Amino acid sequence: MKKLFTQNLGYRLIALVLAVLLFAYVKTDHLTATRTSGGDSNQNNSALMSTKTTTITMPVDLDVNTSKYVVSGYRENVKVTLSGTSALVTTLTNTRNFKVYLDLQDYKAGKYTVKYKVTGLGKDIKYKIDPELAKISIARRRTKNFEIRYRYDTNMIKEGYTMGNVKSSTTEVQATGSATDIKRISQVVADVNVPSNTTEDISARAVLQALDVNGNIVNVVLTPQSVNVTIPVTKVAAKAKSSASTSSSSSSKSSSGESSSDASSATDESAQSGSNASTNSSAQTTSDSATSDSTSTSDASGNTDTQVN
Repeated sequence: MKKLFTQNLGYRLIALVLAVLLFAYVKTDHLTATRTSGGDSNQNNSALMSTKTTTITMPVDLDVNTSKYVVSGYRENVKVTLSGTSALVTTLTNTRNFKVYLDLQDYKAGKYTVKYKVTGLGKDIKYKIDPELAKISIARRRTKNFEIRYRYDTNMIKEGYTMGNVKSSTTEVQATGSATDIKRISQVVADVNVPSNTTEDISARAVLQALDVNGNIVNVVLTPQSVNVTIPVTKVAAKAKSSASTSSSSSSKSSSGESSSDASSATDESAQSGSNASTNSSAQTTSDSATSDSTSTSDASGNTDTQVN
């Protein structure tokens, strides 16, 4: 029995030492991993709780009776500086789930200086708006319909082609704005771009603009803001060109014939006048020779009256 426990005792001691060393290694590695993990967690928590400041651009909403009033003079976008914990500021920057607005519910027509306001931010967030104030003008709302006029360059089509009448998706536009601006509108135009040397029908989307008498843009809301425009382009018929050329040639020949006729008439009149003058002169000579007591008088037409004493 004693021999059983003492046999291979050296190998058993070596195995025991290796087992102790392996256990110590595994235990030390686990403790190190735990400490490292705990350190990273603390660092992350510290980063989330740190203070952060950032500036973002936000649109401005109007709290006003838009069916009755029109507001102008305010900025459509303002800068908002947020300060707070890093987690909250980062979330607000990404989601932007708050609002910047002007509270104008208690205002009537006129000019005012009002303060931009913010809603949707918690107590843990500090903010600053740039600019803080808005100088606005409130006017009574007015709506009026205008006929659309189209502007395009007919010289851009290729020679030998012609443009037809404009066809549009709508012929009228509704302009909405302050009563003063609506009175300023002289016309609403749609500028149609015609490509150079065009030979085919033109189809385009034209933006509408309200203009005053001087051609300046009036700041009003147009409904619709643009229209679909079609302008037919056709080739001039060759038959029409030939007919026009023939008509021109006939007119030239007629003019030439009239000139020749006038020249011949003038020649005949000249010859007749010379003949009459020669005859009158001969008659006068014969009369003087035949009767010494006679007196001859010739009028402008060449006729002769003879008186005998």
